[in-house]
Amino acid sequence: MRSVTGSAADQGSAPTPRVSAPVPPLVPGVCQVWWARREDAGPQHDALLGEAALRRRARLVRAADQQRFTAAWAVARLVLGAHAGVPPVRLEIDRTCPDCGAQHGKPWLPAVPEVAFNVSHSGSCVAVAVLRDHPVGVDVEEVGRFGAAELDQLAAATLAAEERAELARQPVEGRALAFTTYWTRKEAVLKATGEGVTAQLDRLVVSPPSARPLVLRRDGATALAALSVQPLHPPHGYVAALAAAGEGPADVVEHDATPLLRLCTSP
Repeated sequence: MRSVTGSAADQGSAPTPRVSAPVPPLVPGVCQVWWARREDAGPQHDALLGEAALRRRARLVRAADQQRFTAAWAVARLVLGAHAGVPPVRLEIDRTCPDCGAQHGKPWLPAVPEVAFNVSHSGSCVAVAVLRDHPVGVDVEEVGRFGAAELDQLAAATLAAEERAELARQPVEGRALAFTTYWTRKEAVLKATGEGVTAQLDRLVVSPPSARPLVLRRDGATALAALSVQPLHPPHGYVAALAAAGEGPADVVEHDATPLLRLCTSP
């Protein structure tokens, strides 16, 4: 994972916090993935979020969920603001659903629509993926402790028959990791396509956890060559995957976003 260091980069005037760690340029063909911890978010980051995001956060009941939300969207706004050339708090992020018009669709940037991004978080881990000219999806999940019955129930609802058979062949102690690997690959793909939770996971077939990530079949169709999937390198205890439309990025550079959050201070 590559850390971020360097000279000061002014993100805007008061009341927007200042950031003294730069964001590298977004090179075509290179996907940036930014990692952060929930614990790195604090009240000083609230000014980055904007009113709409603060309203969304207020609907979360648990303090840990609110802090994780703050970390994820503070990182997203810091990185995307740098790429768009605007202060993070002034960055317009549109979430209009194409079906109903409500603000719960896949987020995008009206000012720079060629910059695609996606956000994921689980436990104390946050990931933000940014890619130019191609839709992108990222998913990170903490490997949970599932009982046998619970894991069977989850597998029946989300895995295709051949995936369930592969999962059953795994050693008992490795099944939670294998299931989570299946899950992150599928979620990353569906986030890249914009379908998200509305799709039936058991109709999307991906390669086994021990194999290179691939989309093998979708709704009985042949392999989807228009989607690429890649593994990522999250902290220990987590699994993550990246998906992109087309042949995928030529390179994926993973950055530590902690300096961005720590060096974000009130003016």
